[in-house]
Amino acid sequence: MEVIRAESVPDLGAPHRGISSLWVRGPGQDDTLDVAIVGFEPGSATPPHVHHGGQTLVILSGQGFVEVDGVRTEVSSGDIVVSPPGESHVHGAADDAAMVHVSVTTGRNELLGDIGPAFEAQTRR
Repeated sequence: MEVIRAESVPDLGAPHRGISSLWVRGPGQDDTLDVAIVGFEPGSATPPHVHHGGQTLVILSGQGFVEVDGVRTEVSSGDIVVSPPGESHVHGAADDAAMVHVSVTTGRNELLGDIGPAFEAQTRR
């Protein structure tokens, strides 16, 4: 077991397309746990993707959304999102607020060809 103290976690780094991340474990893209802290600038979002071993998000701060099959659900600090293996989804920050979450996954992740409206909107900025 390893305990990572909050004060020892470095900055997330420079964002790319509004998203920055810090890998705590991984990315192994295999059966081991991949753990990342991910920050989203207001209005930014992931492209549609799947995690073949599933994904759990813990919202640390801010406001955002998760989207599955075109249905968007708002999330905020303290919320936990569990995405089953193979479920296509998008997640990101609200238009007027940043968001930071912890992501825990296993298995390979895959970006999907149809980038969808959430990602298209953020790339038009």
